[in-house]
Amino acid sequence: MSFNQAYPKSVPKSQEVTVKVNGEQLDVLQTAVAYYTSAAYSGEIEVEIQTVRDIRSVVISPLNLNITSEMTGNTLTFKLTQPTYLHIKMDGIALPLFFYGNAESPYDGAATYYYPGGQIYEVGEIELHDGESLYIEAGAVVKGSIRAHGASGIKIYGNGVLDGSYFHGVRDYRTILLYDCTDVTIQDIIMVEPPCWMIMLANCRQVHIHHLKQIGEVVSSDGIDLVGCQDVLIEHCILRNNDDCVVIKGFDWAENEQKPMLYAAKDVHGIAVRSCVFVNGPSGNAIEIGHELMMDEVRHVIFHDIDIVSVQGYGAALSIHVGDHATVRDIVFEQIRIEHYYDKLIDFRIMRSMYNQDPERGHIQDILLKDISVRKSQYNAGYSISLIGGYDATHRVQRVTFDNFQLGGSKVMSGNELDLFVKEADEIIFK
Repeated sequence: MSFNQAYPKSVPKSQEVTVKVNGEQLDVLQTAVAYYTSAAYSGEIEVEIQTVRDIRSVVISPLNLNITSEMTGNTLTFKLTQPTYLHIKMDGIALPLFFYGNAESPYDGAATYYYPGGQIYEVGEIELHDGESLYIEAGAVVKGSIRAHGASGIKIYGNGVLDGSYFHGVRDYRTILLYDCTDVTIQDIIMVEPPCWMIMLANCRQVHIHHLKQIGEVVSSDGIDLVGCQDVLIEHCILRNNDDCVVIKGFDWAENEQKPMLYAAKDVHGIAVRSCVFVNGPSGNAIEIGHELMMDEVRHVIFHDIDIVSVQGYGAALSIHVGDHATVRDIVFEQIRIEHYYDKLIDFRIMRSMYNQDPERGHIQDILLKDISVRKSQYNAGYSISLIGGYDATHRVQRVTFDNFQLGGSKVMSGNELDLFVKEADEIIFK
């Protein structure tokens, strides 16, 4: 079988990096912030990366995979035994490389919209209705966006590229925008070149997003925004965003004066995000609940088995920002590995900000951080802090538990070890 998924010649490709799998050269595509390549396989493969100059050092993330590589001059080799998504940073090479190792999954022949590989399709805006699906084959680039309103049983899938650059220059334009939809699947696709948020789900239920790949360059290129949603599972994704990678919100919004209002100031519950890799650029946070929280409650949300490769700017690795009247409660962060952060590690606050409208402030209650492992770097000492802060005496943060929270290989047993600043908060527990 062939590993290469050939893309059209006009698609921008790296002039700095070549990648081979079992000796077969792959197309290496390029955005402003990363190279990326993909292959579908089963069983063991050998990956060989060659660059235009010698590789001085390499970091292959997630680090917890413990991938052993061999480096000789301008060549790097390693083996993989199963489909794996990697972020590879080579010293001396301008951009990181994303390697998307996919499971073999032939086209099922069932899509309403089918885009075969080897071509570029300028589709503009596509709207999905009940029972419809859209498949982008590996090697295809679809330039445009996908919309659905009140649809059920819809699916977006395939290992090809959804390119949002068709709408560059359109203010606040979302590449995928689904409103009031039920029974939604988004899987496998690669998303690049967004003008703004990459996926916005507003008042949606019974959603499964898995094996999604994203590279967002611009500020506000949020990865997945869950706005007033319930019963959502996000898993096995690798997201690189220049803003929040996964974020939970609740607010009403219209895309522009000609578009209808989307009513999504709904309670959020039943959200699970697991087995994902997040790479956060200079803007935003890796994980956020907030700022816009105009519903009554966000509850029963779990972030489990997450690798945060980096948080480069002034956001936080783990954040809750209650800017409106919602109560955020019963939130679990567990088995999270943080490889690099700079400004803030934890940021749980009740506040009023430029993004908020409610006159009343909310609450944060019953937050568990369990089995968290954080690497320290030379950039942390004297610069990195954590924040837990209520708004006033009646709008407080209550019951935050750090259970086996490891920083630099040592278990944290006090706020001082995190450079944690606290105000209007009760029962901050370390164990």
